[in-house]
Amino acid sequence: MQALVDIEETIHVDATPDAVWQLITDVRRHPEYAGPKSITKVIDFDDTLHVGARWIAHEKFGPQKFDAPSEVTTWVPDHNFGWVSFPPMKEANRGEGGRVFWSYTVTPELDGTRLTHHMEVLPPAKGAWTLKTMYAVLRLPAKQRRGIRTTLANIKSTAEHT
Repeated sequence: MQALVDIEETIHVDATPDAVWQLITDVRRHPEYAGPKSITKVIDFDDTLHVGARWIAHEKFGPQKFDAPSEVTTWVPDHNFGWVSFPPMKEANRGEGGRVFWSYTVTPELDGTRLTHHMEVLPPAKGAWTLKTMYAVLRLPAKQRRGIRTTLANIKSTAEHT
């Protein structure tokens, strides 16, 4: 299946890889890094991160509020952390509504850390045209790229001023 959106951005952070890793793996802080324009307002998570760990993101898109579950798909300590987010659906239909894959990669550099943030949106098996139309009309890929850049800038600022 071809991705509807595939965005990757990277930034240099003047902080240790460990400091950056600690920030990106504090899942409850993700809405803080994404900023006030993010649809994710609060994340409920009370587990340790590992492949299969799950959390619920309480989101708001326009006037609509919904909960979207996420599950850790990649866990390579101190290097790579990835998860998949599902649209709000009943558990029996999970995954049929498309998926969004997210990841952070931390790479040591001589003078700090290279942080990469990736997002890939896979359309649903049925009704993909509706989602594609919404993405085009609302110019979501451009907004999502700006959101990823905002997230990276906020992580950078937090890491460099902690």
